[in-house]
Amino acid sequence: MKPIAWYDPTNDVVSTDKDSPLFTPLGQVLPLYTQRTWVGLTNDEVNNFAAGCHLGNSVQGVIYKAEAKLKEKNT
Repeated sequence: MKPIAWYDPTNDVVSTDKDSPLFTPLGQVLPLYTQRTWVGLTNDEVNNFAAGCHLGNSVQGVIYKAEAKLKEKNT
């Protein structure tokens, strides 16, 4: 994910230009990112994972599948 702006904490300046002349010459410029909205599992996905627990799959295996699904939905 690319930063949407840059922040210089030495003088509290924010700019969309990383090379802004308003930044302190030797200051540390920090990237700022947008916060993404968390996407959870649907009721159907939760039910499918729960059903997997009863069909002989290990609980650990079901947890790994759920984790993979959440990573997929949130990246």
